[in-house]
Amino acid sequence: MKNTIYYVGGSKGGVGKSLISAVLIQFLIDRYGDGKAVHLIETDESNPDVGRMYSGKIPVTPLVLDERDTGWITLYDILEDSNDTLFVINSAARSNHGIEANGRNFSDAIADQSVHYDLVTFWPINRQLDCVNLLMNYLKVIQCGPVYVIRNNYWGEPKDFLIYDAMMKKPPNIEIAESRINGVLDFPALNDLITLAFYSYGKTLPEAAGMLNAFRRQIFLSWKNRAYEMFESTGLFADTPMLVENES
Repeated sequence: MKNTIYYVGGSKGGVGKSLISAVLIQFLIDRYGDGKAVHLIETDESNPDVGRMYSGKIPVTPLVLDERDTGWITLYDILEDSNDTLFVINSAARSNHGIEANGRNFSDAIADQSVHYDLVTFWPINRQLDCVNLLMNYLKVIQCGPVYVIRNNYWGEPKDFLIYDAMMKKPPNIEIAESRINGVLDFPALNDLITLAFYSYGKTLPEAAGMLNAFRRQIFLSWKNRAYEMFESTGLFADTPMLVENES
């Protein structure tokens, strides 16, 4: 597998960026083992919960990717100095300002293959209109790599994302979507009682599983496997067999 940057976007709070980043990191660790290093770029200054979760377990680099170009230069320098690494960028709310200022230069540099990295974007949304507008702004700037929209089912079933469906049928969104969006995925909802043990206390997936009683652990592992299957459905990870933990 080529070295890849997985950008978990959204540009706003409340869409599940951090939770999806944490699951993606563990998915990559479980899938590739020692074959690939997984490196987190934590850009959320106000609440770097994913960075705290994986500190000491994988390389974690805090970076500010705002309107200034310093953080973006540092990010590119890290890519140049890395090998056999999969990067996960956990973006912060209001990251759209940094993308608007620096995203085109970063996108063009990745596209010209001056570093041997692919860019893959996972873009979680809730059911609000600004999710669509922020996505369209991102796609106008970032011109390379597959993009997958993730409907966070915590906020409703797929059929409930009516605003997204309607807006994607209107010009010019429909033209942008057809050329740049590779798929729409559904991230499974996790019961709040179990989320507290996992997410609120800064535990990784394996650590959280070890804290739960037998029934809650079964629910948690079933949810985790469905989340892993969501990533598998993209076809991006077809080079190795999926690792699924036994739920029995």
